[in-house]
Amino acid sequence: MFAKQGDSRNKVNIKRLTVYAMFVAICLIIGYLENLLSITVLSGVPGAKLGLSNAMVLMLVYADDKKGAWGVNIARIVLSALLFGSPISFLFSLSGGLASLAVAHILSRLKSVSVIGASMASAVTHNVFQLLAATVFMGVSIAYYVPVLIVFGAVCGGVCGLFSQIVLNRTKSKNMFRF
Repeated sequence: MFAKQGDSRNKVNIKRLTVYAMFVAICLIIGYLENLLSITVLSGVPGAKLGLSNAMVLMLVYADDKKGAWGVNIARIVLSALLFGSPISFLFSLSGGLASLAVAHILSRLKSVSVIGASMASAVTHNVFQLLAATVFMGVSIAYYVPVLIVFGAVCGGVCGLFSQIVLNRTKSKNMFRF
């Protein structure tokens, strides 16, 4: 029932859990900073954020740790809602976050799709599913907002994908994602 001291499997699990906890913490810090430094003012797009915390999850997907990506993403969404959000923001984040991660997961299996391409598709999916959630939960049709969020999602997704690609390239030799 209990792991023996010195058991190598126990060390691997502790290392994995520690890395996931660091990823969640980094996601929360980035999300908090993005809320403080909202780019809505710069872009003129209400509710717009760069979404760098999604880049952390994307790195796990492309490091072939899909289960870890799902766990970190769900923990990030739940903790962000508890710390900084509301029940409605939780539902919006959950719908966008799960849909976008599903798209990244599927696209990561295709050799023809780069990290940047998957990030762009995920960001657009995130925005579309958040708008769908707004329509379902608030009963407000905001379809006019879709083209703006598609463009904005593609641009921000490209930035996040580039960031993810740079970090992945620099950490491959250090095996940061291998347990």
